[in-house]
Amino acid sequence: MCTMYASYCGANIWPQDALPELEVAFKALGKLIFDVGLLVAYHCDRYVSRGMKMQKGEGLEQILLRSRCQKGRLLYYFPAQPSNHEEDGDSMSSWCGWHSDHGSLTGLTCGMFKRNGVEISCPDSAAGLYIRTRSGEIVKAIFGEDEIAYQIGETTEILSQGYLCATPHCVRAPKGKEASGVDRSTFALFMQPDWDEPLNFPEDVHIHKELIPPKGSLTFGEYSEMLFDKYYHKKT
Repeated sequence: MCTMYASYCGANIWPQDALPELEVAFKALGKLIFDVGLLVAYHCDRYVSRGMKMQKGEGLEQILLRSRCQKGRLLYYFPAQPSNHEEDGDSMSSWCGWHSDHGSLTGLTCGMFKRNGVEISCPDSAAGLYIRTRSGEIVKAIFGEDEIAYQIGETTEILSQGYLCATPHCVRAPKGKEASGVDRSTFALFMQPDWDEPLNFPEDVHIHKELIPPKGSLTFGEYSEMLFDKYYHKKT
């Protein structure tokens, strides 16, 4: 199974010049986000149980607790190039396009902005993470450096039969003269089921409908590989 789903089983990848204490710090941060995420999952289960019957062990909290597929990543957004910066200045998704994560929950730290390696305040109050609500409203997600934000992923929407909805989101780059050379970093922990966890898709599924087989069931690993092929591997 590890050969089939190598992206979930591989060793951690660290920058060559990373200090040992950074590895310890990131692992501790990931553990904190995971532990708090389990509390979020518990309340997700309580909400979903009002609308659908869940068997023992089928709730999001238990699925994540037994999973070996949690994945932490340091996300880096390069400074916008001046030419593209002007063209994309009014685009809500100028730093990262609109998408939904395919896992269960994504825990995020707030964005850290730097210029030439020195941390600064974001030079544009409109820059940052945006989400789209169920009603279609676009809202900026604002949270502080001592807070964690969680986004719902597509797998949670599938497992909850739509009682919980995946969170479409994007990242907007700063604009203006003061934004020149500014980059952004954040840490994300992608909380997701084990690769062999079954996903039973509801009849009225609207997420990647073209990928779902007639039987309406895939493992999380199969579903992930199909998405990787769709977005990263297949030629168009």
